Order: sequence, then structure tokens, then C-alpha cells
Amino acid sequence: MEKNKECMVLITSCYAYRDVLKNFEYFFHKYWPDCPFPVVLNIDKPLKDYALDYDQVVVSPHKENLVRMREVSFRTPYVLLMQDDHFLFDRVDNDAVLRCVQYAKKYHCGNLRLIQDPKTTDVFSEAEQLMEYKPGKAYRISARGGVWETVYLKRFIDVFKDLWEMERHGQNLSNRIDRKVLCTKYRVLPMIDAVHKGYYEDFACMILEANGISAGRKQMSNAQKAKEYLKGAILDWNPELITGIQDKWNIGYKHSYSK
Repeated sequence: MEKNKECMVLITSCYAYRDVLKNFEYFFHKYWPDCPFPVVLNIDKPLKDYALDYDQVVVSPHKENLVRMREVSFRTPYVLLMQDDHFLFDRVDNDAVLRCVQYAKKYHCGNLRLIQDPKTTDVFSEAEQLMEYKPGKAYRISARGGVWETVYLKRFIDVFKDLWEMERHGQNLSNRIDRKVLCTKYRVLPMIDAVHKGYYEDFACMILEANGISAGRKQMSNAQKAKEYLKGAILDWNPELITGIQDKWNIGYKHSYSK
């Protein structure tokens, strides 16, 4: 099958998450076997084998994922960015994804997320079921599965070191770039957060078990979930204020890398 030349799928992973990547690959193969785009893996160390037939594996030894991406040869005008700890859980509709690539092109989007996260009430196109993240919206920039204009994505890759830093501090940069940030009203890319701070989420464990796969790492405890729910509730209270304080004083969760 000739691959679509307008977009590529870029999967970011690391050796420390090789067990998670293996499960990601299982669900990608199960639910998106006819992916129309070239699929590229960006990882810090080579693995002995892969469950997916990648078009390219780019190995870069840097610990930070955006620094690793600087060594990727971007040959398409758009990129669908995916992380290894976000699992597909249902069949991907190629027609719907291809439409989103065309919407991104039509509206000169820097990023068009295929999942509405965080929630937004700003309707961009009711007919096309598109929502908008306007400048100033908390977490306007997110690494959640979405279609990026390659030139736009590279602006963030060049400035930030990892996806966590990009999500936390990328909003101000995005406000200065004349590109729209949109999302689909309904979930086009059927995926879930599978791992949080090294622990499997409940639903991820359920779908792994349903497919006869051992998780291989611990599930989040009730105490950990209570802490995350409390933080989420605080963020929901006034997300723009909270993220503004976090950004100004550089407080809150900071990503750490396993060796």
C-alpha cells in the first residue's frame, strides 16, 4: 500500500518504557493495521525486535523526547504525534482521520487534536464538529494525539526539551504564532491514557487483561488516584489561573526520567 504523503505518524518512546511500547504496538496493530501514513518510532536505545513494521526507527540517545525528535527527518507537511503510554482501544476510522488532516490544512491549524482534552466550550465549526482552543486557554498546547503542522511542531521542538515542558510552557509561544489550535468535538482517535507516572491506569489494566496480556508493572493505588483527583479538581476550579501560577513560579509536577 502506498503511504499517504501529507502526514506521518510519529511515535515517541524510551527504553525504560519498552514494556509499555510493546503493549502500545499490540493495540496499534490490532486497531489500526491499515494505517495510511508512514509510521516512525523515535526512541533512545534500539530494541532487539518490534511488534510493528515501522517505516523508520530513529534512535537518538538523548533522555528528553523533544531533543530526540530533533534528529527525525520530517518529510511530510503534517505529523500525527502519539506517545507509547496512550493505547488505542477501538478501530481507527481512516476516513475520519484523513478528513482531520484536510481540516488542519483548510484552516491553517498548528495543531488539530483528535480528542477533546482538555474540554473547551468554544465552537469553531458546528457542521464539521470542530472546537477551538483560543489563545489563553489552559493547556492550549498538548501532546495528546493530534495532527500537527510540521513547521509549527518544529517551533516547539526547537525551544523545549520534552513534552511535559512543552505542555506546561508552550501556551505563551503558541499565542505568538498565527496558527489556530482546534480539536474534534468527538473522539476521532480512540485512545486512553494508559500509564501515569509509571503506573497503569485502571482502564488500561482492564483492556490488557481482556486481551490476555499481563500488565507487567503496578497499577495506580487508590491513594495515588485520590491525590490525582484532588489535583484535577483544583485545576478545574480555575485552570487559566492555576496554570498561570505554575508557569510563572515553575511549580508543580516535573517529569523525571528513568535510567
